[in-house]
Amino acid sequence: MRWDTGKTLSKRLVCFALLITALFSVSNAESGFTDNADAVEAAAKSVFMLEVYSSSKNQIAVGSGFVAFDSNLLVTNYHVIEGGSYILAISDDHERHLIREVCCTDSKKDIAILRFEDDSHSAPLPLETENNLKRAQKVVAIGSPAGLMNTISLGNISAFYSRDGRDWIQFTAPISSGSSGGALINDEGKVIGVTTATYASAQNVNMAVRIRDVIELYDRWNKRTVSSLGTGISDAAAYAVTANTSENSGRVWVSASGKKYHNNPSCSKMRSPVEMDLLDAIEKGFTPCGKCYK
Repeated sequence: MRWDTGKTLSKRLVCFALLITALFSVSNAESGFTDNADAVEAAAKSVFMLEVYSSSKNQIAVGSGFVAFDSNLLVTNYHVIEGGSYILAISDDHERHLIREVCCTDSKKDIAILRFEDDSHSAPLPLETENNLKRAQKVVAIGSPAGLMNTISLGNISAFYSRDGRDWIQFTAPISSGSSGGALINDEGKVIGVTTATYASAQNVNMAVRIRDVIELYDRWNKRTVSSLGTGISDAAAYAVTANTSENSGRVWVSASGKKYHNNPSCSKMRSPVEMDLLDAIEKGFTPCGKCYK
């Protein structure tokens, strides 16, 4: 039988320690956003608690919102701002920013994009554009449930759910009243949804609006027109912002049995065009043709 000398054993212990260190380093390098507390802390700097006030200066709602697209824009749910005249957005560092302007909204999909009165100086959160979401993927929710500012909760994607023209992400990360408008972030550190609703009678059945719907709304906005929060900008105005950039700003064409309006009577997506006033088309439920309003 051969015994290790003290010197040989010492070398083996050093090698073993180096191996453990290397494996730990690889494990850390491969860990995602949901396991990276520093990355989550950094993301929370771009999420705000929203205090919504009426014209009589009464607080009517508390919600959440996050900076996206640029440091001057904030994404939230439409139901958070509905009926409000101005908003105080409170940062993770307890700085207060005034919001009185709406860029665009979609009440049916429960989305609103707002503009800070002064630049937030917060980094816009990266948005997921690949749409490669799957059940069981890890997520982090950041919001202000019950006014507890920028609470972090962990979970996973449970399912995908469509109803009444809305596409939801169902997830398990706990949220509550006040979380509405917060950020749902995947393991790559990208926002995949806006935390919107929870089923009070069920356990961890929560819903988020897909971020692709937010991006589509932003792309329709002409990047110039805004409305005062107190005027309650309508979805019609949000769509009209895009339509008014066309040559036929006041007139559009529709198919009697169709669902889209067009800025070109020769659009291949339409049959038997009928000319109509733009606002009339919007009021009747027509939405922009993806080909005409790219």
